[in-house]
Amino acid sequence: MSSKDLLDQTSASLERIQRFDTTTLARVDELGRQLSFEEAVAPAKKLVDLFQRAPESILGSLVDSQLNVIKGRADADFNRFSEIMSFSASQNNSIQIRNNLIQQVASAYDVAFPELWQFIAFGIANNTDSASLESRARAVLQDIEDRANSVTSELAAKESKAEDMLKHIQAVAAEQGVSQQAEFFKRRADDHQGQAKWWRNATAISIAVTIIFAVFSALAFKFSWLRADNQFDAIEFVTGKILVFVTLAGVITLCAKNFLAHQHNVVLNRHRQTALQTYRVLVDAGTTSGSQDIILAYASSCIFGSQDTGFAKEGADGGVNKSVLELMTKSTSAGGSH
Repeated sequence: MSSKDLLDQTSASLERIQRFDTTTLARVDELGRQLSFEEAVAPAKKLVDLFQRAPESILGSLVDSQLNVIKGRADADFNRFSEIMSFSASQNNSIQIRNNLIQQVASAYDVAFPELWQFIAFGIANNTDSASLESRARAVLQDIEDRANSVTSELAAKESKAEDMLKHIQAVAAEQGVSQQAEFFKRRADDHQGQAKWWRNATAISIAVTIIFAVFSALAFKFSWLRADNQFDAIEFVTGKILVFVTLAGVITLCAKNFLAHQHNVVLNRHRQTALQTYRVLVDAGTTSGSQDIILAYASSCIFGSQDTGFAKEGADGGVNKSVLELMTKSTSAGGSH
C-alpha cells in the first residue's frame, strides 16, 4: 500500500469515528431498558472525544507505522460500535454478548490513550508552534487587509455611483421644475388664446352690426314711416343715429382692445414658455461665466419683464440692455485680469 493510499484511509477512518453520534448506541426503543446499551453511551462519548483531540491535519507529518497505529485503533473501536448497532436480542447468549460489548467499550479508552496520546501532544505542539502561529497570523492579517481593500473599493465605487445618481436626480428634478413652470405659462397662454378668440368674434360681430346699421341709416329715407316731416324730426333722427354710431364705435374699440390685449398676452406667455424650455441649453453652450450671465439676464428679462409684440408695445428694454452691458463689461474685465 502506498503512503498516499494509507494516508487517505487513515484520514477516512479517523474522520468516521470523530463524527460518530454516540447517542445512537443506547437503542432503548428497539431493545428495551434491560437489553439497551445506555451504559455504553458515556464511555463511548469519552472515547470519541479522545479521537477528536487528534487533529487530522497532523496525519501528513506522520510515518506509515504511525498511520497504521491510528488507523487500526480507529477501525477497531468503530467496529465495536458497529457490533452494538447490529446487536439483536434474539441471538444466542444475547445478555452475555451485550455485557461483553459494554465492557469492551468501557475499557477501550484505557487501551486507546497510550496509543494516541503522543499524536495528540504532537498536534497540540504543532498548533501552538510560534512560527506556525506567526505565519497563520500574517495570513489572517493579509486576508483581513485584502478584504478591507476590497470593501473600500466597493464603497468608493458605490459612493461614486451614488453621487452620479444624485446629480442625475437633481438634474431631473431641476428639469421637472422648469417643465412645470413652462407648463404654467402654456396654460396661461391657452387661457388668453380662448379669451382672444371670444373678443375677436365680439369685434367682428360689432363691426357687422355697425355696417348693417350704416346701410340701414343710408336707406332709411326710402321708408315713409322713417322719413322726417319737418326740420325738428330731421334733427332728432340725425342725433339718434350719431349716438348709435358713437356707441357702436365704442363697443368696437373696447372689443378690439380686449382682443389685442389677450393676443398680446398669448404671444408674451409663449415667449416665456420658450425661454424656460431653451435657456438651459444656451447656458450650457456658454464658454465663460460672463456669457452665461448674459444669457441668464436675457432669459430672466424674457420671463419676468414686459416685451413688445405685434399687438402691443411696452418699451421696457432699456434696463435689460443696461444690465447686459454691465455684465459684458464685468466679463471683459475678468477675462483681462486672467
